[in-house]
Amino acid sequence: MGNRKKKFIIINILSILALLVVIFPLLLISKYNYPSADDWSFGAKGYEILQSGGGFLQLLKATFATIQQNYQNWEGRFSAVFFASLQPGIWGEKYYSIVAYLMIGMLIFSETILCKFFINFSAQKQNNWYTLPIIIPALIMQILYSPYPEESFYWYTGAVNYTFVYGLSLFLIVLFIKLATQQYPIWKYILLAILTCIMAILVGGNNFSTSLSCFLSLCILSVLFLFIKRKAFYRTWFVTAFMGVSLMICILAPGNANRLNSNFGGTTGNAFEAILMSLVRSATNIYSWTFYTKIPLMLVFVIPFMWMAVKNMVYRFYMPVLFSVITFGLYASQCTATMYVSGATGGGRMDDVLFYSYVIWIVGNVFYWLGWFNKREYKLSVMIDKVGTKLDKFLLLYCAFIGCILVFFIYKTDLRTITSYKAYRNWRQGFAQQYAAEWDARLEVLHDDSVKEVEFAPLTVQPEMLLYTDLQEETGYYWVNNACAIYYNKTYIHIVPPETQ
Repeated sequence: MGNRKKKFIIINILSILALLVVIFPLLLISKYNYPSADDWSFGAKGYEILQSGGGFLQLLKATFATIQQNYQNWEGRFSAVFFASLQPGIWGEKYYSIVAYLMIGMLIFSETILCKFFINFSAQKQNNWYTLPIIIPALIMQILYSPYPEESFYWYTGAVNYTFVYGLSLFLIVLFIKLATQQYPIWKYILLAILTCIMAILVGGNNFSTSLSCFLSLCILSVLFLFIKRKAFYRTWFVTAFMGVSLMICILAPGNANRLNSNFGGTTGNAFEAILMSLVRSATNIYSWTFYTKIPLMLVFVIPFMWMAVKNMVYRFYMPVLFSVITFGLYASQCTATMYVSGATGGGRMDDVLFYSYVIWIVGNVFYWLGWFNKREYKLSVMIDKVGTKLDKFLLLYCAFIGCILVFFIYKTDLRTITSYKAYRNWRQGFAQQYAAEWDARLEVLHDDSVKEVEFAPLTVQPEMLLYTDLQEETGYYWVNNACAIYYNKTYIHIVPPETQ
């Protein structure tokens, strides 16, 4: 084994260990997690079926009944309702602890697959040693600085329809390009086409942020295929069509008007204004997240590996300015639907997706510009290549130095705000354990069929990482109490201060 390969093995192992250190506290507190809010609303029928001894087919029937009811009366995002109706708590509250594993796992695996695919796309020689040193630092930034981790990692209904579907959209892009550009036996092509269409339906029928952005991505790729590689267009056009139809089904749902009038009192009614607001908000996001997080340091860490990867590629990286303009437009399109509806970007779970995609697009743009520069044979690029060759001898030292600087600045400036520390703090101070104990006590009452009128004291702790929203008093989101009461077959559930009980 050569020295270079040994270095890359060490760098890959250390990258994995760094990621494990970051996610360990997040997974540690996941066993104290419980359903809340929309988990009860969408899971009620499935929970009833399973509690009465029903099987999988009955569960699916109940799920589709929930989709139909919501489509007619509340919202058209049929895929979102499908996922939400199958929240893990319907099999038993203890299974809800897998939510963090599902969401963090999807984020890690989808972005790793995406990075591996593009690094080896048009590569002269397949080389997977660059994948983890490039994508893991990006993942660490995404996880540490997730704006609303309680919504993207722990609250199932919000997380599955944003974080999880964001990951599905990345898999969809990879499958779409593979379907277009790679040759397969006919049986394998058909299976891959069916899988890709299913993913297109699931993503297209979900949150408008990811579905619109992903649909536009497929449209752009389809146009490129039509003019550059027509055979690739013929191999994939139907996937784009499936996704477009799914998106239109969501938009045309009768229930959308009820939700708009209930939540927002209508829409802004101005598509041009919504697009403009999306562009401005996206530019603001890019500016603030670039200069107020440690993204620049992360890029310094990964640039040597990007340079090695683009050197290994045949693709010439044409028109980088156009690439940046298009990718900025795709990024901004994620905001457009909610800007049109309410003049805002949506809930915290959507801000998380905006942050994840920001990091990926920043990494992708730096990668593309490095590739363009590398293929142009300018004097400066030749000089950088020589420096890179020398740096390769000290790659371990370089990674250790930049990595230590990155850790130092995170520790000194952001320690109390990063997700891993907040999760550790929730566990170390006993907030997560106390929260779980109080919910276990509530569940004893909720599982008692002889008790129909329920009064609970407020929670004494509200862990910032685990709790999306609790049961309410008379004011506030009292619908949460009604949803919980229906879920557990209670007449009502009130939250009453201890002194009045």
